[in-house]
Amino acid sequence: MRVIDADGHVEENLDTFSDKYLDPDFRSLRPRVTAVDGLVYWVIDEQLYPRRVGPGCHNLGTPTNFNGQVAAHTQGKADSIGSMELSDVAARIKAMDDEDIAIQVIYTTLFLAYPLTKNVGLGTAITSSFNRWMGDRLSGHQRLKWAAVVNLDDIPAAVRQVHEAKTLGAVSVMVLGTAGDDMLDHPRLLPFYEAMCAENLALGVHVGWSCPSVNNLYSHIYPSGVIAFHVPLLMAFTALVSGGVLDRFPDLRIVFLEAGCQWVPFILERIHHRYKNQGSTLRKFLPQTAPIQKLPVLEYIKRGNIFFSTEVEDEILPNVLNLVGEGQVIFGSDMPHDDRERCAARMLQERTDISESAKESILDKNPARLYGIA
Repeated sequence: MRVIDADGHVEENLDTFSDKYLDPDFRSLRPRVTAVDGLVYWVIDEQLYPRRVGPGCHNLGTPTNFNGQVAAHTQGKADSIGSMELSDVAARIKAMDDEDIAIQVIYTTLFLAYPLTKNVGLGTAITSSFNRWMGDRLSGHQRLKWAAVVNLDDIPAAVRQVHEAKTLGAVSVMVLGTAGDDMLDHPRLLPFYEAMCAENLALGVHVGWSCPSVNNLYSHIYPSGVIAFHVPLLMAFTALVSGGVLDRFPDLRIVFLEAGCQWVPFILERIHHRYKNQGSTLRKFLPQTAPIQKLPVLEYIKRGNIFFSTEVEDEILPNVLNLVGEGQVIFGSDMPHDDRERCAARMLQERTDISESAKESILDKNPARLYGIA
């Protein structure tokens, strides 16, 4: 059975923001790498990333080293730096072969945290630099596909980035669960969705520290990694449904990545409950409270262009398959992040509580349809 990994990652490095890719106007502000007490950080706008302690804390695997000295958080990882950074593509292919992965779609690591800068121009420059770097390395590769990033703080720029990403060979564009403190149904984002549909690119909504109002509630990485990291994904799904985005853009393909699938029955039930309540009761007294969305939530999923990722250990995966259908679930390995299950695709194939047709759909047919992979 062919395995398409719908969510792998790259660890960015200095080459990501080198002169070859970075807008000349922002080269004096390019991200740098430094080391402090054995840990390695990005320096962006004179701030250190990741920020592992204090308000707004988050944790990222990048950068892997400083002047060739391996970072403490990188030591002991199964993957080589060349594989993690894609400086040695053959090493990444070998890692994929070891886990029976035929094709991998690769997402960012650094841009899983927001905001990296309050300088809007710099934000556009570094996201564009990432896209050009990935396109230069991977476009046209038969087994390695990639997802672009955009700066949703500047929508005209984000629209240009979508069009450029298509020409560079991206199969997806990643966003986090919120656009900063704005929900993903905010009217200012509509031109971005129009561009996504025009280019026929998948929208990858990924877990990450996206919402400063939530991020800053946490000063310890453990609960932050539970709530601030995951909950924006549920906020994204709710916003895209309730805000009418799926009505306005019925052909937009969307995948919700790396939160497992155990949240899906909960959020679908809660949305449907409120949809019925707001639609039949409260609207009698306050018409402005009537739902914007035109259909019950499951009707959008039946269209076939909303996908959910699963973790290999998700106990209720059979229930989710029954709820949303075998055609709407995909698999992501999270390679090379160190909190993943190695050889997870093999473990999924060994499960006895889902059908062989479901396994083939999750591992091959669904991600192929999501990303337009032959």
